[in-house]
Amino acid sequence: MPPVWTFTRLTLREAWRSKLLALAFGLTLLYIGLVAWGVSKLVEHSRNPLNTLASSAALEVLAFFLGSFMVTLLAVFVAGHSTRQEAESGLLQAILTKPIRRFDVVAGRWLGSAMLLAAYVALFSAGVVAAVGLQVGYYPPSATLAGALLLLEGLVVLSLRILFGSFLGTLASGIAPLMVYGLGWMGGMVEQAGSVLHIASMATGGVITSLVVPTDVLWRGASYYLLPEVARLASEAGADLGNGNPVVSLTPIAGPMVLWAAAYVVAMFAIGTRIFSRRDV
Repeated sequence: MPPVWTFTRLTLREAWRSKLLALAFGLTLLYIGLVAWGVSKLVEHSRNPLNTLASSAALEVLAFFLGSFMVTLLAVFVAGHSTRQEAESGLLQAILTKPIRRFDVVAGRWLGSAMLLAAYVALFSAGVVAAVGLQVGYYPPSATLAGALLLLEGLVVLSLRILFGSFLGTLASGIAPLMVYGLGWMGGMVEQAGSVLHIASMATGGVITSLVVPTDVLWRGASYYLLPEVARLASEAGADLGNGNPVVSLTPIAGPMVLWAAAYVVAMFAIGTRIFSRRDV
């Protein structure tokens, strides 16, 4: 078995033994159950089917919005200890005395964490969509694309975690990606405010922030694929329904931005691996 897959398997086993998976998936099922209960109450108390459908769709988008935070937190903690702390504790010294490259250690950890994130996003997306769809009959037009963008957002944070973990301790390397994530979210809000107020400098600053931290723009892209088709048609017709909305976007994410986010994931991972490979252990 290649060393990368060995460390991938060890990452999965460590996450399982730490009870992180059981806790995360258990709380997610509770979360989905709460969404389903909320939709059932909307159905029970609403007399207008159209209003019920609209309210349920809005609740689904909100559920995914909060879910993006949970994906971010999981991406931070699923990677385990930082490589710097493991080096200082002497754990890596026992591993790297064997003919194993440092790249294999980091790549295996990243791959195992990415697999866990993918499983989590799949469970979360399917659960929320089913919780709404089975009761009101509304299914997002492209839930798979929304889930893929949500996963890509998590991978951005995961690569940042690997990067910061190459030179910071476990606690600091967990806090730093969350602060960077908050920076991206605030940049998105600044961009939206600039668009509404027609302040070009604010809009430009938000775009630059999206390039530096492409998390918020990925969420907005995901939200577009969760909205009913009527919202898209209204946007195409010139209606200003979602302009300045801090949560959703009525325009699809640009293809080059998706490619940039994917390249960003690779670049942050590569920089983190490079820093780790040059450290003394």
